[in-house]
Amino acid sequence: MWRLSASEVYGRHGIPGASLSPDGSTLAYTWVRERRAEEDHEGKRIKETAVGDVFLLPTATTIADAGAYPRQLTNSGDVSQPVVWAPDGELLLVERQGQLQLVRAAGTQASRPSKPVVLHSGNLFRPSVAPGATHLGGPRFSPDGRWVLAAVREAPETTLMLLGTDGRSRRSLLSVEGYLVSWDWSPDGRRVVAVTQGEDAHTGDVRLVDIQSASGDGGESRVLWQETAYAYSKPFAVFVPGSGPSGGRIVFRSNRSGWSKLYSASGAGDDVQPLTTGAWDDDAIRFSPDGQQIIFSSRAAQEGTGDDLWVMPSAGGTPQRLTRQRGVHHPIGWSPEGRIFYWHASPTDPGDVWSIAAPRVHGAHSVDGAQQSPEATEARRLTWSAPAELTRKLRAPEEVTFGSPGGTPVSALVYLPAYHDDQQDDGGGRYPPIVWIRGGPTSFSRFTFSAYPQWLANEGFVVITPNYRGSTGHGVEFMEAVAGEGVGKHDLQDVLAAAEHVKTLPWADLSRGVGIGGHSWGGYLTLMAVTQAPDVFSCAAAGAAISDWTVQQAQTEVRWYDRWLVGGWLYERDAHARDRSPFTHAERLKTPLLVLHGERDTDVPFAQIGPFVERAKKSGAPVEYVTFPNEGHGNRLPKNQQEYLNRMRTWFRRHLQPWNFRDNPTSGQLP
Repeated sequence: MWRLSASEVYGRHGIPGASLSPDGSTLAYTWVRERRAEEDHEGKRIKETAVGDVFLLPTATTIADAGAYPRQLTNSGDVSQPVVWAPDGELLLVERQGQLQLVRAAGTQASRPSKPVVLHSGNLFRPSVAPGATHLGGPRFSPDGRWVLAAVREAPETTLMLLGTDGRSRRSLLSVEGYLVSWDWSPDGRRVVAVTQGEDAHTGDVRLVDIQSASGDGGESRVLWQETAYAYSKPFAVFVPGSGPSGGRIVFRSNRSGWSKLYSASGAGDDVQPLTTGAWDDDAIRFSPDGQQIIFSSRAAQEGTGDDLWVMPSAGGTPQRLTRQRGVHHPIGWSPEGRIFYWHASPTDPGDVWSIAAPRVHGAHSVDGAQQSPEATEARRLTWSAPAELTRKLRAPEEVTFGSPGGTPVSALVYLPAYHDDQQDDGGGRYPPIVWIRGGPTSFSRFTFSAYPQWLANEGFVVITPNYRGSTGHGVEFMEAVAGEGVGKHDLQDVLAAAEHVKTLPWADLSRGVGIGGHSWGGYLTLMAVTQAPDVFSCAAAGAAISDWTVQQAQTEVRWYDRWLVGGWLYERDAHARDRSPFTHAERLKTPLLVLHGERDTDVPFAQIGPFVERAKKSGAPVEYVTFPNEGHGNRLPKNQQEYLNRMRTWFRRHLQPWNFRDNPTSGQLP
């Protein structure tokens, strides 16, 4: 009844993005119902497809009656990316099976094309950015609607293409070795601001491109400034729309203060001014229709790991909090009628579209001079994308902090089974604890939907997932503490501190000890924990784990990232790399260990795990080793996803939960 299925854990369904029509009358959103993967006839390759379509929702109806029935625009089931409205509101840009197409929106003039117009086929590139900034790394219409900016990837270069909406005109605008992160048009359509990322994945620059002729060659680009710490949060840059006092200025997100903050610069890249300050992260911006105000997400007033939407003048001023919902928020658009649309997700909701009335802000006050009341507006939910069968199995985690040898408080999320009842006389029950370590290390366990730790909790455990040093969301200094001397040390100290903290929780049943597990970087820290602190944990499970930095850095597809983590190339840091490799210490293993790895993993190369297992078995500790022949860094085939979960479930139940002869026998009684 409460068990999450493999499709619910790995589903990745929902609404990846939405776009508001220029007149604010219609919301276009992509709804991905499922993602499929299947092997070819020879079992050598895996083909992945997303089953999704575009829907149109009239906003005028939703304002008066939230929950209006949307109209389905496509029925091919092959759309997985957000769509973009043309400036005239008659056409939409849709990405389908590698093609960028122009599609006429329902109900628009019959004179516009009724059949899709293909602007580009193959190698379309979308950078990996924060969900709230996906529109800045996707196709963008020019202000007059005649051209579209889109990125194409042909390794080692990424090219920003200028595509005519007639389906015939095209030219290269900017090519860089590495990647593009975001791009945007100036209000007059004569310039483009683009953010690049170098091959080292950690640095890049902001460039201004002058478009001399839309039909000929040319267009000059120059670097406005450089950016660093891309592993923390990728920068982006946009022009302020409109012709007001701030129109044509550039607003950008940067990590230069040690946090992700917003800044403003002139259209020439000088006169840089901070728009937001403080020891927290701000990102994901949109503008009011006249460009006079900015709506953005910020962690400023959230006690935990969520954020809220805030509004401020684009020329600078005092931000005003707009939403008061636990979870994460990303602005979508601001209608001329004064309604703000946004995407909101929480641990019990994978993510849907909401709306709220925009405050009448001028500086720090409303237009009539009175302070706007934060409670004066009410948020309304417009979509319900997740099945009720899934959401009823979810429970919001507890947010906790605890001390660590590093001296900086460590945040964590604690998951209990969805069926846990706090009102019971015994406190709702007690469960064996597991320290689950998410991947990264430069990522963030937030107060939002995360199926895996909830799945593990619903199997009868209390699960703690810490934001160890190396995580984002706590400032660049906290993140960079994992690199160099800190790799496999500072992050491991925080993981061990999480194990001590979970023992103090009232829901923890310590009769059989504490378990530990993780995937990717979580797998690496699991192996480090059981070889560096072999007496702490009762059992461990490591998926796609780094075990030997020599093999890892030599064969991985992300060697520049791994160079940053180790603090240099192997020939420079050989002794250090060997010391921080679980392989070096494998014979110290005392903890029963489950190892799972895809044989085609190029992120954490498969070649390193076999030698580790052979050396670990010499310790005499029980080691179970499972490989997946046709999988890479993460399991894609449903049968492998199910086996991965089954192996994890059986392993943790066998070693942590009380034995019985029905469904949790001793190892000697297993079939």
